[in-house]
Amino acid sequence: MQEPSPPWLFHVRTTKFAAFVVAFIVFSAIVASGATAGIDDPVNRYAQFIQGNPILDALMIAITTTGDVGTLFLFAIIITIVRRTRKAGMIFLIAIVVLAIVTMYMKPFIGRAIPPYVFAPGFELPENFSIETDSLAPLAAGFSYPSGHASRATALAFIVGYLLYRRTRWAGYAVWVFPIMTGISRVYVQQHYPMDLVGGFFIGIIISVVLSSAMKIWQPFQLSRFKGKEDKQKA
Repeated sequence: MQEPSPPWLFHVRTTKFAAFVVAFIVFSAIVASGATAGIDDPVNRYAQFIQGNPILDALMIAITTTGDVGTLFLFAIIITIVRRTRKAGMIFLIAIVVLAIVTMYMKPFIGRAIPPYVFAPGFELPENFSIETDSLAPLAAGFSYPSGHASRATALAFIVGYLLYRRTRWAGYAVWVFPIMTGISRVYVQQHYPMDLVGGFFIGIIISVVLSSAMKIWQPFQLSRFKGKEDKQKA
């Protein structure tokens, strides 16, 4: 019996993938032109207006921290260790690295500055704790499009959602709440504009599709394709 395949798992050589690539290019050009500023800025100003509630601030900080590179990298290592999820873990590990590189070079190319508003939580943050910026590379510092956090969270939902969907469809869909909440938290802490998140979603999907297709995520992980031949030679 063939395992069910989620609707977001499609191949590179499809019209759907081409549509995503074209949409990302067009959308990025629109953002670079500044045409979305009238939509973005009011949202960030409202986010600044509602800051100061200790409970809400703590919740947003906790959510945005789960989307940090270190947190997701550790999660990727864990699922790579488990044999049943090893291939998905390897794909996610590679996706984290590729997305970090792609977004790092895209940020200065698009040249969109991060929101000018400052996040001031309603409580004192622990010593030596800071909210992670979207890119640690000096080349991309100060730029916000596309969102690296949103792209990585999307890759996680794409890959882990595939694993869950094969067993329980509702769980496969439910994991997509993660990139949505991560995106909201990034706007709340004034690291991104809303349209940065859309760009992160697009590039996260594109890279996930490419890697999942190239590494055949639907096939079981094999330690060595030559293991059978080696065993025969020893016999």
